Amino acid sequence: MPYIQTVRGRIHPSELGLTLMHEHVLCDFIGAEKTGPHRWDRAQVAEQMAPYLQAIADQGIKAFVDCSPRYIGRDPLLLRHLSERTGLHILTNTGFYKEPFLPPWVFEVSAEELAEHWVAEWQEGIEGTGVRPGFIKIAVNPGALVPIQQKIVRAAALTHLQTGLLVASHTGEAQAAFESLGIAEKAGMDLARYVIVHANGIT
Repeated sequence: MPYIQTVRGRIHPSELGLTLMHEHVLCDFIGAEKTGPHRWDRAQVAEQMAPYLQAIADQGIKAFVDCSPRYIGRDPLLLRHLSERTGLHILTNTGFYKEPFLPPWVFEVSAEELAEHWVAEWQEGIEGTGVRPGFIKIAVNPGALVPIQQKIVRAAALTHLQTGLLVASHTGEAQAAFESLGIAEKAGMDLARYVIVHANGIT
């Protein structure tokens, strides 16, 4: 039976309702080697953000997709708390952003090894929280894709093939979009499950 994975567990697609598709509760651009939950007070962030989330819930929004990946502010426990507090269905993600927001080890492993890491988050939960991702979030720079970005796109496609998770790729312009789609298609991915994020900002 089809389902959508939220930070509080699975729901039937019919429960999702009106959804905001690209939101960020928290972003931290200090860099992969320095960021982490120690950088913010989770309770303080919750107090600051909850009124905004409650306001959209009161306007009829039922869900939103949080697109902050690991190393730029992903906090599954914060999102779960806000979901429980407001009743909103919230989706978090597995995947990585782009350089310089990548740890050194990502440059050393293969696409297959990177996919194993993301698949493990889907199977076991994120970083011991028990919260599972509902989609894959990646990012590429404008223009021709450099090798690390090619690897991340391929890893996302491989993760999709093992999990069924949709891929949402922060993509700046058409060349990067077409190259990304080519890599994903070559890996065997159904491109209907690959979303070009920010496509409305390019021609």
